[in-house]
Amino acid sequence: MSRSARLLALACVPASFLAVHVAPAAEKRARLTVSVTVEGTESVVGNGSDRTSGKFREGYTLVTYLQSDGELQQFNTKDPAYAQKMMGLSQNVQKSVRAAQGKPPVPKMTQAQLQAYVQKKQATCGANQACLMQLAQEVQDLMSNMDMGGATAAGSQEAYTGDEPLRYLNYFGFDNCGATAQVFVDRTSNGTYGDVQGAVPYSVVDKADYKSNPTELRILCNSHSMVVDSKDGSFYTDAVMVPEGKGTSVRTVGGRAEKSSGEAAVHGEAYAWVVEQLRHASPTGQKSTTLKLTQGPSAALHTGRYSGEARVQMNWKLEDVK
Repeated sequence: MSRSARLLALACVPASFLAVHVAPAAEKRARLTVSVTVEGTESVVGNGSDRTSGKFREGYTLVTYLQSDGELQQFNTKDPAYAQKMMGLSQNVQKSVRAAQGKPPVPKMTQAQLQAYVQKKQATCGANQACLMQLAQEVQDLMSNMDMGGATAAGSQEAYTGDEPLRYLNYFGFDNCGATAQVFVDRTSNGTYGDVQGAVPYSVVDKADYKSNPTELRILCNSHSMVVDSKDGSFYTDAVMVPEGKGTSVRTVGGRAEKSSGEAAVHGEAYAWVVEQLRHASPTGQKSTTLKLTQGPSAALHTGRYSGEARVQMNWKLEDVK
């Protein structure tokens, strides 16, 4: 066929067959709302008349925004077993490569087994440098196939195969996202402490109703990331930040009151439970629990054994926004 004939043939081919245009995925934005209320009692019991009891109600509401490039990914990077599954995939690929090269598979050992093996081989090699160099290369191969449990364990089927479908969306916080956060605290503690003249009564009232300032909101905007499962809409997080609050404290001892201001202390054990519930959660939900507290921001003016109980109620919602 002449050059002119070939050009004529190409000219007759529809443009759709000459170039394939793949439209980029549409960016997505999501709003995450988390509301938490914690109510309970606490006490500190010391020696003699050193005794304090209190009631508290505290919590927060956080609203923040995240964005995704819309490109589905094959693996969930926030899966707790992600690292082991990827390592298992790498080990299986190396195994296939060795098989294709006609090399025997590398034995799988635990760290303890590998350490014992190396010590035995070192003793055999003694001062033989060639033997030690060969052992060093062997150890590299053994370490690359080490049994670290989970997806890397011998016979495990948990490792990624590389054939998983595109399924997950990565979301990240971004600057000036429009986040809002409000923290509240209402805690009253009453007690006595021992003095040379006898038991001294006192009370401490802590209050806060605080809205995060622009600097704090900027930190909240940029501190969150998550993976959303496009199959069921559930999401995975490393942690959801607890906003900090500021408030006042009025301490009354012997009829004399003193007022101070500063960071509003809260019960960390309750919020640690909240964070755990959001490591993998449905798009919308609510949970509650009752926790025995072993530590807390007690306002006791004396030392002693702390105990408490907190009822925690949380609600959350993840929704698409424009």
